[in-house]
Amino acid sequence: MDLSLIRKNISNSFNCFLDLLYPNLCIACEGRTHGREELFCLSCQYQVHPTYMEQLKENEFTQHFKGRIPIVAGASLYYYSKGSKVQKALELLKYRGEYEIGIRIGQHFGKLLKSIEAFQNLDYIIPVPLHPKRKIQRGYNQSAQFAKGLSDSLACPYREDILIRTKETITQTTKNRIERNQNIQSAFQLKRPDLIKGSYVLLVDDILTTGATLESCALTLQQTEQVAISMATIAITS
Repeated sequence: MDLSLIRKNISNSFNCFLDLLYPNLCIACEGRTHGREELFCLSCQYQVHPTYMEQLKENEFTQHFKGRIPIVAGASLYYYSKGSKVQKALELLKYRGEYEIGIRIGQHFGKLLKSIEAFQNLDYIIPVPLHPKRKIQRGYNQSAQFAKGLSDSLACPYREDILIRTKETITQTTKNRIERNQNIQSAFQLKRPDLIKGSYVLLVDDILTTGATLESCALTLQQTEQVAISMATIAITS
């Protein structure tokens, strides 16, 4: 009797039972996914474009910060474009209260990053913070939900008390790179420099456009000594 085959059959049966009780839903359209580990249903998967940036030390993400700020590594999970399924998922995450989407994406991306040497031996995961007023309005910080999912897969603590937002900035959506940089200047404050001194941190946000927000956060974190920084986002504009 093959015990491994029996265990596999039991596991498959249990997963099928779970799927009947708690179906795994697509983060974009809420249709059923093909498997419990999938984020998108088969239909939406054809319209989603992973970047695979984590597999390359130099990539489109790191190019955003070349000559501006030193980072160990950087990667986005998906390409973002208007009208895409990724945009739909991020809108549900940010504006429709679907905070679990951020956790699920983080867990998925964390499993990919776990095998990449540059993203190993992290001390903390730090989400780009929201201003307290906006966090109260939204009910949560979408980047912190992403960080929470990453934390689950990477077995690394995420902290929301290291970096805080002190300036309530105007939305960045319609601004160009120069306007974004001006808008975000002096928006963040380092609250726990003692925690990150000599540490390796992963700074995370929902989307990378010009990089102004992440750059401002990184510069604030670098006010402490000997801190190494990598970055990750759910998406990058294409």
